[in-house]
Amino acid sequence: MKTRNLFCRLSLLKYKFRSARLLALASGLLFLLVACVTPFNNTPAALSGQIKVDGSTALQPLVSKAATSFEKLYPQVHINVSGGGSVTGLSDVASHRVDIGDSDIYADPATYPDPNLTDHLVCVIPFTMIVSSDINLTNLTTSDIINIFATGKYTNWAQLGGPDLPIVPIVRPPTSGTRATFRRYILGGRDELSTLTAISSSQDLVTRVAQTPGAIGYLAASVLNAQVRVISINSYAASLKNIESGHYTFWSYEHMYTLNTLNQTNGALIDAFLNFMLAPQFQPQVVALHYFPISDLKFPLLSANTPVGTSLGTPYLVEERKRFRV
Repeated sequence: MKTRNLFCRLSLLKYKFRSARLLALASGLLFLLVACVTPFNNTPAALSGQIKVDGSTALQPLVSKAATSFEKLYPQVHINVSGGGSVTGLSDVASHRVDIGDSDIYADPATYPDPNLTDHLVCVIPFTMIVSSDINLTNLTTSDIINIFATGKYTNWAQLGGPDLPIVPIVRPPTSGTRATFRRYILGGRDELSTLTAISSSQDLVTRVAQTPGAIGYLAASVLNAQVRVISINSYAASLKNIESGHYTFWSYEHMYTLNTLNQTNGALIDAFLNFMLAPQFQPQVVALHYFPISDLKFPLLSANTPVGTSLGTPYLVEERKRFRV
């Protein structure tokens, strides 16, 4: 009888041990399942609210794609994305009209002195020269472009070895970061001719160039389509390799500016969306839309232990050194 009782006790202990192991295993599986359905980076699944974004039309396709994907993850979130140009984005975020201001250019502290204005570098955007399909040229020098857009020396494509067609330069307005980048790095700081036609958005500019015989313009690679021809600059295309080597200077970091999100009621939501822009699962969309992920841009002058995009000063200084070869 004692032996039997002992056997029963041992069997009960064994059963309890097994049950504990099964419970632990079940708990572990439950944890893994929860982790798998968490959208990204341990972001709470109960996000809700609204975000208003405007600014750079060069960055707009990527931000719109991110907004759509983010809203699918969080159905209670609505993100309104519009353009207007980089200067508009900076002005609107600084004056609290939007939550995020997109820009192709850095915010000048003299113009935007608020210490709470925060720069979030999200990707690199290559810009390119384009012409209408009736222009058979594939390359222009920087001098050629200056003499088309700034001096007016070249007015017919025959002067550059092209067809006998008037050159019709189409530009962006003063609020455009693309225009500011073009003026600084391609025109060498020169102003464009005041008589040129200005188009308010990158998307509209590519359409206008495609529909205008002899037209030439400049825009972000993110809005290119097959209706126009791409022109190399000084025999270099807008590739990551040429940007890193300093041979191609017509590009920019893309910025998403915010004010201090700790002071905003939807600060956690804004932070979550900005993190999503850099999340690994969204990076394939960056490449698909013809931007370069910020982590892909590596300059030889940058310290190996300094990640690109985490500091406003370091990438900016390196960018300037590479473009001007100083």
